[in-house]
Amino acid sequence: MNISRKKHSRRAVTLVEVMISFMILGIVLVVGYSMLNRTFVSLERQRQSLDTLHEARSFLMVIERDLREMTEVIELDTIFKSSLFDEENALFHKISMIIPKRDGSGFQKVTYSYNGPEKHHDGTTVKTITRQAEDGAKRDLITRQMNYLKIWGTDGTIFRNRYPEESMEDYRNYLRPHYYHPSNPSAKGLRDLKKVKGVEVQLSMHEMYDSERKPIKQRNFVTRIYSRILNAKFD
Repeated sequence: MNISRKKHSRRAVTLVEVMISFMILGIVLVVGYSMLNRTFVSLERQRQSLDTLHEARSFLMVIERDLREMTEVIELDTIFKSSLFDEENALFHKISMIIPKRDGSGFQKVTYSYNGPEKHHDGTTVKTITRQAEDGAKRDLITRQMNYLKIWGTDGTIFRNRYPEESMEDYRNYLRPHYYHPSNPSAKGLRDLKKVKGVEVQLSMHEMYDSERKPIKQRNFVTRIYSRILNAKFD
């Protein structure tokens, strides 16, 4: 009888040990999977961020080169609101300009075009920016992660920063005449497209997405480009 009880006792202890081992193994697997999943999520977000930076820098490099060399802006199709600082004002659709040909044989027209929702609002729809040269060369510059793009024509003024004691409304009144608008309300406002001597580019890109591909973080880029040729012509 004692021998039988000892055998049953050993079996019971062994079963408990096996169950505890399985529990520990399960916990280790869950923790390991969680850590691995976080690593993959982190790597995916880093990839998204790098993709954003790559597309933004590539686009800005190309458009800055063209804008610095342009001799004339011949078309600027953006959303024009009565208020210069309306959220939808300057949302981009198309800009055409004349630039020198790379081989030095003359000049050609280059057009940047936007494809996507009219007001750039839909965060899940693909929005693209394409560069089309008159000689037939076509290139997609932004293909997937754009939030919105704004293009402002300016008179080439290098704007000062807002003074510490200056109100935002006064600073906006200072800026308003220098931005192109077909019906600029300022007395000396920029209303003639031929007088555009600089361009301000405001690009917003989706830097990160969640697991359902909804954007959760944006990165904004702002640059002002002044045409060397236009400034030399008018100064």
